[in-house]
Amino acid sequence: MKKLPIVLILAGGVGKRFSPMMQSKDLFSFFGTPLLEWNLHHLELAGFTQVVIVCTKEDKERMSHFVFSKLQISMVVQGAPKGMADAVSCAASMIGNNPVIIMNAEDVVEPHFYSQLLIEAGIDHAWVVGKQVNSYFDGGYLKIEGDRVIEIVEKPGIGHEPSDRINLVFHYFPDLSVFTSLFPSVKTQHDDVYEIALSIYMKNHDVSLVSYQGEWSPLKYPWHVLDVNAMLLSQLSRKNGKNVTLKTNVVIEGNVHIEDNVTIYENTKIIGPCFIGEGTIIGNNNIIRGSHIGRRCVTGFNTDITRSYIGDDCWFHSNYIGDSVLESDISMGSGTVLANLRLDEEDIASVVQKEKISTQRNKCGALIASHVRIGVNVSIMPGVKIGSHTSIGAGLTIGEDIESESFCVGKNPLYTVKKNIRKVDVSGREKFRMKI
Repeated sequence: MKKLPIVLILAGGVGKRFSPMMQSKDLFSFFGTPLLEWNLHHLELAGFTQVVIVCTKEDKERMSHFVFSKLQISMVVQGAPKGMADAVSCAASMIGNNPVIIMNAEDVVEPHFYSQLLIEAGIDHAWVVGKQVNSYFDGGYLKIEGDRVIEIVEKPGIGHEPSDRINLVFHYFPDLSVFTSLFPSVKTQHDDVYEIALSIYMKNHDVSLVSYQGEWSPLKYPWHVLDVNAMLLSQLSRKNGKNVTLKTNVVIEGNVHIEDNVTIYENTKIIGPCFIGEGTIIGNNNIIRGSHIGRRCVTGFNTDITRSYIGDDCWFHSNYIGDSVLESDISMGSGTVLANLRLDEEDIASVVQKEKISTQRNKCGALIASHVRIGVNVSIMPGVKIGSHTSIGAGLTIGEDIESESFCVGKNPLYTVKKNIRKVDVSGREKFRMKI
């Protein structure tokens, strides 16, 4: 009987692209549970029995509280964020020459796929998982010959893709030591030792393609929280917890998961899929659609929350929150709006490590870290990031990112008038209408 593969989970990265969020990507909480714990749960249900997690020193303590009856979890600390090859090397002595599946901690796939991975691990040669895409993906592509994958091509550029399959980090090796023995011979000035070694391995060993057809959401940038949130919300079933109070004229449609001790006041409508955390108070005349609302929140009168992630302990009053990510402990004064759509309805960009990149979303609101206070009648423009422990005074329009521990006050500048050279494609409105 073949050995069950060990699952090696890479969770040791710093996650600079996830700024300004304070929590690491792997432990970012959905429905009160860290994302990594969700993935471990699905691995256990699929029948895996042994997991090794490569993590940071800071995250190890919280991960040590994970408890699973049928899943043995070991952890190893990656001392510095030196990339995937270094992470795998840190765990190599714990795995030896055993079969292994290497995966990222923060990638989300459909739960049934873990069972498929266990079945595929019964073969005697390596494989990698590829997903077909219809538009350009800024990542690794698989070069394929027949049934074999012969190379991973990183960021080839539009028009230079070697195939329509992108590389998902679910990589199986029947003997990990054969793969890791290639690391010392790789000479590179970049953080790509793992990828180069894998391409070398592919030239000398059979590596087959395992196709994945389902949804996939990697958590790299803060706006990716919205994608992961939508994917996990779609898996929720309807629930009313204990001691839930619904006042008159409350309308609940679709799969809305309500935890214990929640109160929802008059004339509010909630359209699923939605999650409402324990002890939260939903004020009267609210509308909440396709959103995650954490524990102990108070949404206040006349608040509209749409396709957003709201963490624990957030307070609102007469606000609009569209396609936004609010980490935790955030309050907003009456009349404050988190805008989510450009006037020209084009994709929204964000500055990450001094580089302006597209979110590939034409609806993206604010991305706000924990412990932020925002005054009344503040307008925050689409895609703006606000760092933790920041306060923003009343009546301002915020169109640029604000660093952590900032105090923002003042008067808005006078407006200017110039020739409008942008034309709005009105056909996009019909797409929005169909989603209402």
